Amino acid sequence: MKAIFVSTFLVGCLLILAYVPVTRAQQLKWGDPNYKLASEVATDIGWYQITDTKAWTVKDGATLGLKGARCMATLDKLRAAGVPDTTTVVVKYDAPEFKRGPHSLAEIRTSCAHVESLGKIKYFEKWAILAMKDTPNLNSGRYGAGYYKNCIQTYDEIVKAGVSPTERVPDEVIGGTAWSGSIEQLRKKWCDSGLSTANAKTAASEEPYRKVLTSDKLKIALTYQEVILPGGARTTDPRKMAAASVWFEDFSPSKVCNDGRQVHNLRRYQFGSDQRIVKTTEQDYCGSAPLSAFH
Repeated sequence: MKAIFVSTFLVGCLLILAYVPVTRAQQLKWGDPNYKLASEVATDIGWYQITDTKAWTVKDGATLGLKGARCMATLDKLRAAGVPDTTTVVVKYDAPEFKRGPHSLAEIRTSCAHVESLGKIKYFEKWAILAMKDTPNLNSGRYGAGYYKNCIQTYDEIVKAGVSPTERVPDEVIGGTAWSGSIEQLRKKWCDSGLSTANAKTAASEEPYRKVLTSDKLKIALTYQEVILPGGARTTDPRKMAAASVWFEDFSPSKVCNDGRQVHNLRRYQFGSDQRIVKTTEQDYCGSAPLSAFH
């Protein structure tokens, strides 16, 4: 009987020990050399919610374009310092993955990886939104292809960096326009179509110049759209440009003369019969150049 009692007692002790955790999740305390770093991610992972739609999005400055998220850099420093991912910190704000409160660094890392992904999407959104806002200008003549090109370029960059074309942007309303959909859908709707229209309009506006101008004359005409002819008359007429062997451009650099007048830099182009530049001279004037300078 005694032997049976001792054996039963030992078995009971082993069962109790089996249910006692061997280790507990460590929580960094004030005074710990890594407490400051841990407090950074506990205070701000990088999330906020859009007021109207409640969609989660990334704060400005939380990511560095395609270079990653600030929270991930902090987590990597903690890992390099030997702080285990099981360490818990008290997160002060809600995130898409969890509510505020104690969470492990592993949980925070998962949320931070989400910040990195959405940060890449936001990098694309910057140009896509500018393309959307510039679209009405396509019919006014005040357009450029830059926004559309940059939008397509950043799209290609983030897809190459691992973002799926089917990833969606956070739903919101921008300037009265509903902003939602996948990054591929938004690229096609605002960037591809905008660039196509801009290129078509640019080609149409350049056609009269390309008919009669070549070489250096064509480059200058397409750059400035207007030149000054000898005598001081301005023109946008390609035929008059083609007939003149001398052109002028009047530039206004960001400097003034001693008497306060704006400096004007007058550049004179002289062309050969092949429409190539044979000589370029420049002269600065206090205020507008006199008519005698246009010869």
